Amino acid sequence: MSAKIYLVLFLAVVVVVQYTEAASKHCTWHGTAPACFPDCPSDKFAIKENNCGKAKIACCVTGKKKLCCPKTLKGQITAAQAEAMAD
Repeated sequence: MSAKIYLVLFLAVVVVVQYTEAASKHCTWHGTAPACFPDCPSDKFAIKENNCGKAKIACCVTGKKKLCCPKTLKGQITAAQAEAMAD
């Protein structure tokens, strides 16, 4: 393979790793309507649960959506703050 191909592959890997790390540093809603029985990823904890999450249109008929935040924020963030910053 040429050096250009290796460079492109390397840059693609860097972008994916940075995106994954950035995504894991934020609070995110988990659960897909209408049946919501999500677990938080292993590096996050559930700070809040409700039927609709951020999307007030796609609400759960059974179960609840979970707002999951990085474990590094545990004890340092309120549910209201987490909801305000959630994706």
